[in-house]
Amino acid sequence: MVRWIRHLLLPLLALAVALPLLGAPLAPVPVTVALDVGNVYGLSTRDKTYRAEGILRVSAPAAAMRQWLAAGVEPSQLVRFDNLVEPWDSLLEPNGPLLQLGASLGRDYRFSGNFYSDEINFRSHPFGGLTLRLILEAVPSANAAVGGLQLRGDASDSSVHQRTNMTGYQLRSWRLVTEPGRVDLNLTYEPLGRASLVKWLLPLTITMLVMLLTPNLRASFSSERLAIPPVILLTLVFMQQAYRDTLPTLPYLTGLDRLYALSYGVTLVFFCEFIWCANLKDRLAERFDAALNRRIERLELAMQLASVGGFLAVLIWAWGLS
Repeated sequence: MVRWIRHLLLPLLALAVALPLLGAPLAPVPVTVALDVGNVYGLSTRDKTYRAEGILRVSAPAAAMRQWLAAGVEPSQLVRFDNLVEPWDSLLEPNGPLLQLGASLGRDYRFSGNFYSDEINFRSHPFGGLTLRLILEAVPSANAAVGGLQLRGDASDSSVHQRTNMTGYQLRSWRLVTEPGRVDLNLTYEPLGRASLVKWLLPLTITMLVMLLTPNLRASFSSERLAIPPVILLTLVFMQQAYRDTLPTLPYLTGLDRLYALSYGVTLVFFCEFIWCANLKDRLAERFDAALNRRIERLELAMQLASVGGFLAVLIWAWGLS
């Protein structure tokens, strides 16, 4: 009887001990990624896209890597670029044999493609910098197939070449950030001052300089003074339209938009002042003396100085955002 009870209880006890172990989740396999970005080009500020190419290294513990390869799973199938657009026009191919990396095995892959970066902020454009992102995440189907992955980035094995400097921008810094389920490579660029100045700011500066110098014409040149503001307004409209065509539709004003808005206001105020002066001169006729002319000149000088101060304030604000 005792022997029978012993034979019955021992299997039940073993089963009670094994059940919690069978139900315990397997520890996720650590998968390390490193990025060697060789070139960044083709930036489209209108679409917030850019092209990048380089080397992606995927590594994992040797035992897990051998098991995946035996099952026909390439390391590149475990991760993907989350912000890749036009996958049919992208490339991800092996770039050499397996690498022995201490206790891990890894493989390099050459990649290229068109990427979207929503981090591009145009509030201080064209004076401020911009941030481009490469986002790697674990593929959900592959994650489930191998029993769970723990994705992490290796900043010490990553690099960004100087060829990533784009037209009008130069690389200021880069950072590899590991977040739950993904790895982000943030590339921070700053504009080349001369390029932004010549392309966008210089034409606006010359146009408004002509406008601000117009009050230096004597009030007796009423017709000449009245002819200049409409031409300036048309010029501002065409220049701003050309500038906005390079940007996406934005729910806010950029730094250059604020300069254009101030330019419209300044031109309109001077135009109204010129009309007032012309009407005053015509109404007073013989009584329009030198004293009244000096008062008008002082008023216009104050308007010129106030306009210059407004432009400087907007420039300082935009530069501070950058």
